Amino acid sequence: MISVPINHVDRLNYVIDLAWSIFIKRLALGRIQVNKESSMQLHYASLINSLGEILCIDKNDVFSIELEHSFQGKNIDIVCYYNNIKAAIELKCFKKSSNRATDTDMYDVLKDIERLLNFEDFSVKRFLCLTDNPYYKDGRHSGHADSVSISHGTLYLNEKPILPGWAGKWKNTNRDRTLHFKKDVGFEWYHEGNWLYLNMSLEKQTED
Repeated sequence: MISVPINHVDRLNYVIDLAWSIFIKRLALGRIQVNKESSMQLHYASLINSLGEILCIDKNDVFSIELEHSFQGKNIDIVCYYNNIKAAIELKCFKKSSNRATDTDMYDVLKDIERLLNFEDFSVKRFLCLTDNPYYKDGRHSGHADSVSISHGTLYLNEKPILPGWAGKWKNTNRDRTLHFKKDVGFEWYHEGNWLYLNMSLEKQTED
């Protein structure tokens, strides 16, 4: 028997996980199409919103969701609330057909994770990455890519500097900054159909 969590942090995690499970199944089976991050955000947020509303059980429960929420001078892809409990969700979508620069993509993943780890006002912090390119999971990451690898099984230790191999070598210095994680972070990839994904819970607390 499936039991809906009473604790609001657990319920928010439940909604986020259930919405993702439905999203990735629908995507893998061709029910929906995702061609870039914005369409991923739209489909996934719609499921979170619907499930969040359905799981408002107590007469005083309030669920709300906001896309591109402004916080500390930058936007968070999805922010949702159960009463006074808040979740921050960052998304990445890398399509193989876009011929993206994979090393800088991986740096951007690490940068989003660092940012989420530094948030103090959110009880739930989630990072989700979707791709149809197996390079991110299983690729032989050498040269610059090795310094920012997100391959399956990669582990970054607490506060150990993550310095991109290209730092100081390119004219564009937007991605030269050294990153630091406030806790150990390991990468575990999953797959559904032709899609690979990360679903990383960066903080789970028990509170109400």
